[in-house]
Amino acid sequence: MVLFEHPIDGVIGMAFSELSYNGFVPPLERAGDLGIVEPIFTVYMERVGGKAENVYGGTITYGGLDSEHCSERVSYYPLSTTSYWKFKVDSFAMGSYLLKRRVDAIFDTASSFIGTAYPSMADQIAEKVGAKYNKEHDLYYIDCNANVSAVITIDGEKFTVEAKNLIIQVEEDLCILALYGYQYFWGSVWILGTPFIRQYCTMYDIGNEKIGFAKSLQE
Repeated sequence: MVLFEHPIDGVIGMAFSELSYNGFVPPLERAGDLGIVEPIFTVYMERVGGKAENVYGGTITYGGLDSEHCSERVSYYPLSTTSYWKFKVDSFAMGSYLLKRRVDAIFDTASSFIGTAYPSMADQIAEKVGAKYNKEHDLYYIDCNANVSAVITIDGEKFTVEAKNLIIQVEEDLCILALYGYQYFWGSVWILGTPFIRQYCTMYDIGNEKIGFAKSLQE
């Protein structure tokens, strides 16, 4: 037997086994099958600012809900597919912009922005809220004091993402809007990144194939 004393970095997949390599069962799903822990995990993300490094960024709770950081009221919704954590969004509004069309959405904890379901939408939304596109940086700059919010409707329930999570301050008087638009290889889909996850804790229920949201308790 060879023992390694050096730390090893890696990635633990938290999607379903449908996406895994060679049919490998992800650790939490396997633990649930063995009855070791409930096959559910909760993600809470701290609001740390655009330039923060080496700071506490949040918590992943395996086997249940995070009662320390998240509200007890949880709204659950069925997944539209058991591969990515994908579900249906009824509408999206920001400023005077409104898209009332039922479209898939997925969560991406690695994305700092909200990705629009169609590439051209980002420009349209930015225009409505007064954000200006910078081609060199491929970013939308916005007034740091802009009163802008996004409202995402899921099965008739509205979830509001406030300006404190949508506007990222990168310099003293320089802020960007956490929004981008791309064409995804899997079709039209919203990417709900950290702006949404900082506003709402997300509960991933593997066993019941559903996803839940609870308001974050951070100010």
